[in-house]
Amino acid sequence: MPKVVVSFNGQVQKELNIDRARLNIGRRPSNDLVLDHLAVSGRHAAIDTTNEGVYILDLGSTNGTTVNGHPIKKHLLQDKDVVEVGKYQLKFDANTGAPAAPLMSADTVAKIKILTGANAGKEMTLSKQVTTLGSPSVLVVSITREPHQFTLSFVEGKVFPKLNGEVTDARPRALRHGDVIDLSGTKMELHLS
Repeated sequence: MPKVVVSFNGQVQKELNIDRARLNIGRRPSNDLVLDHLAVSGRHAAIDTTNEGVYILDLGSTNGTTVNGHPIKKHLLQDKDVVEVGKYQLKFDANTGAPAAPLMSADTVAKIKILTGANAGKEMTLSKQVTTLGSPSVLVVSITREPHQFTLSFVEGKVFPKLNGEVTDARPRALRHGDVIDLSGTKMELHLS
């Protein structure tokens, strides 16, 4: 699993595994990685994990974000890249030596439990290769069963779905047990067993 090693003034402060689709970085306590220094914005940057790789994004911070000394807005991270956020250095460790454990096995059973709306409490087993959810012309997504994971994809609509409270985009997202998908206010939770 990739991770970042966080240093301040040359002293290692912590190591943080990149174990989710988006990891928020900033001074506010609500961030996944809190960097308590005045040079760090409230919501400074984010690390996004996609099918193409791991990206660092500057979220319009006051003092900017650099990778290996170069200012960036979005950058595909390579092993040993050093991201600077304020006075902090985040060294990216791709950890490619060990294969990632699969998110699920071939006999994993997946269910969607509706949390809000008229169908709250109902469960639906994802038995097909591709299951579509939503309302045409409002928002439609698909959940695809792949060899080692389920993937959420935007199909059509006026808005994008939310995944664990974060607005997504058109890129497919790997799903994990307990993820909450929000389709225009209807929330549902993924259960893998």
